[in-house]
Amino acid sequence: MAHLAHYREAHPMPFVITHWINLVCMILLIITGFSIHFPFWPMFMGVARGVHVFCGAILLINCIVRVIMAFFVKSSPTGGTRAQVADFKTWLPQTDNRHQLGAWIKYYLFLKKDHPLGAKLGVPQKISYLLIPILILVMAYTGFALWAPTMDLGFFSAGTNLVGGLMSMRIIHYFMMYVFIVFMFIHIYLANIEGISPTLLMFFWKEHGGLVYDPEKHTIVGEDRMEH
Repeated sequence: MAHLAHYREAHPMPFVITHWINLVCMILLIITGFSIHFPFWPMFMGVARGVHVFCGAILLINCIVRVIMAFFVKSSPTGGTRAQVADFKTWLPQTDNRHQLGAWIKYYLFLKKDHPLGAKLGVPQKISYLLIPILILVMAYTGFALWAPTMDLGFFSAGTNLVGGLMSMRIIHYFMMYVFIVFMFIHIYLANIEGISPTLLMFFWKEHGGLVYDPEKHTIVGEDRMEH
């Protein structure tokens, strides 16, 4: 099956930068998180804690910046076109794919050979990506509730008391790390199920030819045979 063309307008440079920041921070947070919970190298603990707190703060700020940019930076509403709309519209139900949830689920579960065309993100992608800012906020809250300089602040200590103490908060924070890890694998799978072109575009801004889509007519209107 031919796929929609991948154009840079789908992922403007500000989003490429925030995506790189997310990737680096999440990897470092996972590595340092394991090091903190399993201190197999005591001499590394101080560095691990410092890097962990720093990357956690950067991830939180990056998340907030990315959400704000979604209302001011434009991106393509679908693959196969250079037309652009306010980015937040591509995360919400669109005329092109709001009816496609069942078809996408069948495709991801290998119950359907071809996936629907139309809209930049498949319906399951929209749902999972919309949950990430919430997950980051919750993860940041549990982290600050465990960090000595902020744990005694009323906003954080109230949450700690609510869950039953620091140990309970630490357990929640620790196991949420696995939620991030699972999400990363799901994200990689959903983004690259039809090939690595979306990843090459997101990380390296490399375009790839394919079907051309008209978001106004909601249909394929041709093919762009640019060099792969």
